[in-house]
Amino acid sequence: MHEFHGDLLIGGLRLRGLLGQLADALPNGNGKRANSKECELSGHLHLPTEQSEQLQLNREYRIELENGLAAQVVFSRIAADHDNAVVADFVPPRRKPNRRPVKARPK
Repeated sequence: MHEFHGDLLIGGLRLRGLLGQLADALPNGNGKRANSKECELSGHLHLPTEQSEQLQLNREYRIELENGLAAQVVFSRIAADHDNAVVADFVPPRRKPNRRPVKARPK
């Protein structure tokens, strides 16, 4: 795991300078430009308890890292850590496969 500093966006709110550990940072592969800073992140984030009260499991949030990488994430677990702090595990959101509509065949 690699340590990171970054911001968490919750709607119109930005929690700045948070500390976390990344397990994976992969290109998102959803057809964006090759030089895009968008990626898929997984790992965990350390938050003060009062900030964690705004988090919900299975809801999408945005993490922006100091190095410019950014990703949509979903919190899969939020648990007490120590001294009024929590650890929140995050993963990339599950995406529904892109399905093209089936065209009806003429009769």
